[in-house]
Amino acid sequence: MQTNTHETLNALPTLLAYPGFLAGYRTIDETINDHLFSNYLRALIQQDMLASAGITDQPEESIEAFIRQFTSNADSLASLCSDGISKLPLLLLPTLLDALTKNGDVHRMAFLLAAYGHYLSATCDDIETDNPIAESGFPQGDWAKITSSDALAFLHISAFASARLHNYPHFVAMYKSYRTQIDKYGVVFLLKQMAYNQLALQ
Repeated sequence: MQTNTHETLNALPTLLAYPGFLAGYRTIDETINDHLFSNYLRALIQQDMLASAGITDQPEESIEAFIRQFTSNADSLASLCSDGISKLPLLLLPTLLDALTKNGDVHRMAFLLAAYGHYLSATCDDIETDNPIAESGFPQGDWAKITSSDALAFLHISAFASARLHNYPHFVAMYKSYRTQIDKYGVVFLLKQMAYNQLALQ
């Protein structure tokens, strides 16, 4: 993975934008100040992104410092969501493919892609606020896959096609399950099921 600690940690808002938006949050600080989301993000960064980059000795306090810098950042999630296709695949796919080839844990990344796919196809967020999609940059043919009744079609859009994610049955099954749960119950329910509310309940 061509990255470094600074670049990875500065990607925090992009990695959190879609699930945060679906939960009804509209700014970075609102999302990061919810322990459910910050716990998920902390695990994604430490256990997936940095580990894939070969960074295993990053002090926890430095990661916490990066997270804290966003607790007062009122930048719009909608602005981040509007350009995800140019950023999210570059941030996520190298780490995801690394984990898949090593039979590693991919549930956090499957959740994030499921949230992204649901965001693009849904007409409202989890609290039924209208969700006008402002994201551009997709080839015309991709929109048919994004809006398909078959959630797995999303894994074949242009930005993900070269990753051949459909060749990993356990990932495909997990992604499909998460899409179904997000559609029925929302991202907050799913994150709680994944136990990322542990610290929030203490």
